[in-house]
Amino acid sequence: MNVSIIICTHNRASLLKDVLESLRHMNVPEDCNVEIIVVNNACTDNSPSIVDAFSKDSKNFSVKILFEPRLGKTYALNKGIKNASGAILALMDDDHIISKGYMHAVSKAVKENPSYNLYCGKIIPNWDGTEPKWVHDNSKYPVRPFPIPYFDLGDVTIEVKPEKGMFIPGAGNLFIKKTVFQKIGPFSEQLGPKGHDLSGGEDIEFIKRVLNKGDRLLYVPEALQYHQVDKSKLTLSYVTKKAYFRSMAAYQFAETNTSLHICNIPIYLIRQAFSRLIRALFAINKDARRYYLVRLSAVLGEIQGRRKSNALRILKI
Repeated sequence: MNVSIIICTHNRASLLKDVLESLRHMNVPEDCNVEIIVVNNACTDNSPSIVDAFSKDSKNFSVKILFEPRLGKTYALNKGIKNASGAILALMDDDHIISKGYMHAVSKAVKENPSYNLYCGKIIPNWDGTEPKWVHDNSKYPVRPFPIPYFDLGDVTIEVKPEKGMFIPGAGNLFIKKTVFQKIGPFSEQLGPKGHDLSGGEDIEFIKRVLNKGDRLLYVPEALQYHQVDKSKLTLSYVTKKAYFRSMAAYQFAETNTSLHICNIPIYLIRQAFSRLIRALFAINKDARRYYLVRLSAVLGEIQGRRKSNALRILKI
């Protein structure tokens, strides 16, 4: 089995060094040929020298180093995909740590489930115990989106079915048959973060496009990656911004909403925004206030996303 691991990076040299070091210690099945593709997305730090050193010292993998001058994750992703030689493309973020058994899990999942073309693994934040308690709160006032990405559907291999309310994973731990891109096309370059901004949506849009064409998505918990924890993100300010921008990205290509509108804004969204603002202002505890402020930001992001969607639709007409 030929596997191409694709990592896109922009000015995160220390984190990039960690993920490459974890790949160095990854166990690889004897029947797997692995190439590692690192796409330098307009880096201005010492990331290139770190990749060069890894490439020269790598004995178990072939290493490709690509440069994408246009700042944007999807530009870099698509360049990596275009230049990959593997039949299986494994996408990893530059702030992840790869488990030693990751490649064995990938190989086993593809061999034992050949009817699937799209797979995802488990992502767990690399907590150290000093994080605030609210990041683990799954009770009445959970914070969504999570400040540190994670995807955990348990310890059993199952099919991910969004139509049954299951979450769609991000692209940080996807492995995909290359034929999918030949059939579906690349990631949308209209979406995704530019540098380290909080834009997104490119992964969800791509996965939905694949599923809408009849393919299925398999969750493989043994394909485990750990997400590095940036403690500057464990704040209310960061989470509200993330909720706004991720919601905006998710809805800017949404279908037309046929409900009643005021100034091109669905009335139900105006009601939601007002309700969450009032609840935040009069919340009796900080957990409730945090929850409603984050939900308010998500609604405002959806409003802006739908306004952008309407503007794009008018331009096409």
